[in-house]
Amino acid sequence: MESIHEGLLEEFYQNARGVFKRIEESGMEKIVDFLLDAKKIYVLGIGHSGMFGRVLSMKLNHVGLTAYTVFDEINPPMGRDDVFIAISQSGETKTIVTLAEKAKKIGGRVVGIVSSEESTLGTLADTVLRIPKVDEDTEFTVLAAIGDRENQNLLGSLFGFNIYVLFYALVLMLAKKRGESAESIDARHANLQ
Repeated sequence: MESIHEGLLEEFYQNARGVFKRIEESGMEKIVDFLLDAKKIYVLGIGHSGMFGRVLSMKLNHVGLTAYTVFDEINPPMGRDDVFIAISQSGETKTIVTLAEKAKKIGGRVVGIVSSEESTLGTLADTVLRIPKVDEDTEFTVLAAIGDRENQNLLGSLFGFNIYVLFYALVLMLAKKRGESAESIDARHANLQ
């Protein structure tokens, strides 16, 4: 009999594998180019997206970029050469859409991480990376305990897991393009913990 954690890992893995087969590498490369050209990077998500957005912001700093998480009190103002990464599964989260519109008015560029390119955020962003909500071929038996394909709890969990993997892929691509090493990245890691 398979344990819960083994079944859970298998379902997350199968779903991520199916989803990532549908993510275009060229879209990831375009985001990397946007980030390399940015003076400052601002990251915003709500809920699962917000938790993993904070990880992205931290890791961007580790590879030598200047990144902030929106709503931190110490953020400097956004400027024309800056990038706003807006993470919203639905692409309709009002706070995120409103701030993406504001970022564009300031003259910044917006990167949208969404499940629907046709969403408000998807059409507003300068570049969009679509993360499908769910892999249609994955059977959920363990994760079914928190919902099915129609329940936000399940979809949010899957989206969160997938963007976490995606963000590490972006960070690895950035590190390679910048010529970073494990030592240079580690030197930027927090040491007052």
